[in-house]
Amino acid sequence: MEPWILWPLFGFAMWMLFAKGGACSSRRRSRDGVNAREASNEVARLKAELDASHAQIEGLKRRLEAVETIVTDEEAQLRRDFDRLART
Repeated sequence: MEPWILWPLFGFAMWMLFAKGGACSSRRRSRDGVNAREASNEVARLKAELDASHAQIEGLKRRLEAVETIVTDEEAQLRRDFDRLART
């Protein structure tokens, strides 16, 4: 077989591998689309988890402020607040 006959075959193989819309690039594009979708889903999940953590931290801050008020408040003021809450 003459070597010059293989050059067009080699050229076509290279075109299929590297050309836009070729066999490998289409597979890569679909794989990148799936990876991008998975990454987007992961980002959304992490954002939701972060929002839940922020809400939990805010709740804990409010509870800590209440405990600090109870511990540092004068006894008379505290008694009035408890009486007021008991009446409502």
